[in-house]
Amino acid sequence: MTKSTAALISTLGHPFLLLPLVLAWLTIWKVGFEGAQPIIAAISICIVSMVVFLYIRKKRGQISNWDVSVQSQRSSSIYRPILLLTGAAAAVLYFLRQPFVGDTLFFGLLMLVCYGINSRIKISQHTVMAFYVSFLVLPVHFWIGLGLFVFAPFIGWSRIVLGRHKKNEVLLGAIVGTLFGILHWWLFE
Repeated sequence: MTKSTAALISTLGHPFLLLPLVLAWLTIWKVGFEGAQPIIAAISICIVSMVVFLYIRKKRGQISNWDVSVQSQRSSSIYRPILLLTGAAAAVLYFLRQPFVGDTLFFGLLMLVCYGINSRIKISQHTVMAFYVSFLVLPVHFWIGLGLFVFAPFIGWSRIVLGRHKKNEVLLGAIVGTLFGILHWWLFE
C-alpha cells in the first residue's frame, strides 16, 4: 500500500467522517427523514464542535496534527471533549424524548474505555470506529455492514503505513471495536 493510498483510506475511515455518516444513515433508516432531523442535528453539532475545538488547539500549537496522534495529547483533546459532548447529547435527546439515548450513552462508554486504554497504549480510534460501525450497520443492512467490516482492516493498516500507529495499537482497536459492536448488537438490536 502506498502512502497516498493509505492517506486516502485513512481519510475515508476518519472517525469524524465515518461515524456521523453511518449514524445519520442509520437514524434515517430507523426513524425516517423527518424523525431523524433532531438526532442528525445533535450529531452535527457534536462533530462541528469537535472540529472547531481541534482547529483552535492546532492553531495554538496544543496538538501536533488533526489526528491527535501524540498519546499524551489525546486525553484533553479527544477523550474528555467527546465524553462531555456525548453526555450533553444524551441529555438533550432524553429531555426532547428522542430515541437513541441508550445508544448514545453506550457510545460514551466505548469512549470511556478507550480513554482508559489510552493511559497505557495509544489505541487506534480509526480502527475502533471502523469495526464498531460495521456492527451497527450489519443488523440493518447485512451487505453494507459486511462491506464495512471487510474495509475496516484496511483502515487499520493505513494507520500503520502512515506511521500513526503500531500493529498492536491497531489490533487492540479492532478488538475493542468488535467487542463493543457485538455488545451493542446484543443490547440494542
